[in-house]
Amino acid sequence: MKTISTILCILLTSVGLFGQVKKDSLTYKVDEYFTALTNLKNFNGNVIISKYGQIILDKTYNITGETDSLKVTKDSKFIIASVSKVFIKFSILKLAELKKLHLTDKLNKFIPDFPNGEKITIEQLMHHQSGLPRELTNKDAYDSLSLSKVVDLAKLEKLQFEPGSETLYSNVGYFLLHYIIDKSSSNGYLAFIQNEIFNKMKLNNTLELNSTTSVPKFAMGFDNENGKLMSTSIKKLKKAETGNYLSTIADLYSFSQQILLGKVLKKPLALEMFGKDSVLTQSGGRSGYRSYFYKNLKTGITFIFISNYTDIPFQEATADIINILDKKPYEVPHKINRVEIQLSTEILKKYTGKFALEADLTNIFSIELIGNKLFFVDPNGKKSELHPDSENTFFESPTTKDGFIFMSNKETNQYDLILIDTGIKLKTKRLK
Repeated sequence: MKTISTILCILLTSVGLFGQVKKDSLTYKVDEYFTALTNLKNFNGNVIISKYGQIILDKTYNITGETDSLKVTKDSKFIIASVSKVFIKFSILKLAELKKLHLTDKLNKFIPDFPNGEKITIEQLMHHQSGLPRELTNKDAYDSLSLSKVVDLAKLEKLQFEPGSETLYSNVGYFLLHYIIDKSSSNGYLAFIQNEIFNKMKLNNTLELNSTTSVPKFAMGFDNENGKLMSTSIKKLKKAETGNYLSTIADLYSFSQQILLGKVLKKPLALEMFGKDSVLTQSGGRSGYRSYFYKNLKTGITFIFISNYTDIPFQEATADIINILDKKPYEVPHKINRVEIQLSTEILKKYTGKFALEADLTNIFSIELIGNKLFFVDPNGKKSELHPDSENTFFESPTTKDGFIFMSNKETNQYDLILIDTGIKLKTKRLK
């Protein structure tokens, strides 16, 4: 009876929101997808999807059977993490429109003593082509980081490549853009973003977390730790002193629809927000939160979600939703149960070594053989056993697609490693 009641509740919710939705409609398919994710306890939050301004889905999804603190509403305010970079891009372009800076300006114009600052342009910082690393090497050693401290630490970083020659996602680069906004505007970057974006676009529910002591309708973040939901500590929430933005799904959607209107920023400049493929996409993630912003000018699709829960198959889910909207093949989320097999010690030994994430070379870990078992050893020395379900794929938890893939490299005669974390494939570099 309980199962029947749950199913009935889901059906009534869907009908109440969308009326009699046809099973072959995009609305039905994307709702079916997020409902399946939520039932598997792999999503909790708000989603909005539109095509050429016509709403396809606008819905809140809540995992049942967990703490009430996880529950969110349409008006809940979420930490959006790196999705805030869309505001930083917009602000830099607005300063260019106001002739406060030029995209070709070099970094040393704003920070004269910055190493290699004469090589790095603002435009390269915007497009992750500065050569700066993804993260600051010693960022975890600090309880909080002011903007000035971030700049001091950034000066100690070495370039990963010659500016403009490659692309590497860099949070360090965007902190420097914060600093440039701060120095190029009359009253600092917080006031500039508030006045030039939030006020003019009437984004009344978007703000920086540390700019207020009390936030109404704040969505507390949760992580899944070994199958148990744990709320994110206040210390972690307030670790960042800059760019720690909160927003609602309505505000983010409103911003997406105003970018190219030409009222706040001239359209030719606003188009700089988008890549060569005419897509503006930005994902965000930090302890307790996941967010995603996608706007495609060619297909007319806007897809945004914000979540106060981290256990999301991120890359798989975002790709599947885009496939649904593009009418391409996809798979509705379903329960996973991976089965361990036995491998010889000779095979396991081939996979051992020391590795670093390509996106963050300071994140170093190792794969070790202990007895006849393979273990992942994180940067802090914590060991986790890896279970094989094929000769070259391993998992920690049998109920997710996350895990480890070892690929033979004919050039080095060794095995390369790809990590899959919340559905995101992360390449690594073998160190030895």
